[in-house]
Amino acid sequence: MKLPELKKKVWKAWRLFNDASGVITQEATFVEDVRRFGDRRYKVTWIKALAQFTAQASYESCLDAYMLVLDNFNFTTDRWDYEYRHEILDAFLAYPDALDLIRAGLEQLFSSEFAPREREEADGFFELVEERSQQPGRDGLPIRLDRRLPSISPAA
Repeated sequence: MKLPELKKKVWKAWRLFNDASGVITQEATFVEDVRRFGDRRYKVTWIKALAQFTAQASYESCLDAYMLVLDNFNFTTDRWDYEYRHEILDAFLAYPDALDLIRAGLEQLFSSEFAPREREEADGFFELVEERSQQPGRDGLPIRLDRRLPSISPAA
């Protein structure tokens, strides 16, 4: 993603976070908030800001934990934020109860309320977790992922 487009996405993520938090937005505040992540001339600054604002919006607007798995962190190659998926999840994991929320979301998703088809829709999330466990320097999630259906058992 080119820098001008990234800046627009950061603006949208910042607005979404502030809306979820009930904060009235002002352009001057946006500039100061982005400046916290570094020099605004550099793309890396904008990527950090995008990750943080997106993670904050996900956290602040989380009403049902399963939506973190099915929507917020279900990164598929056709999503605009796919290339920043690891940075966004890293920023979310900085919250003390982030893992608890993800665990709760997985428990909800694998409960009897959801059909197998809905579970399959979360493949982007499961791929992200698998990628993290294979990347040096990145912590894997301490969540065991067993996507088999509870009613299916291996033949004896």
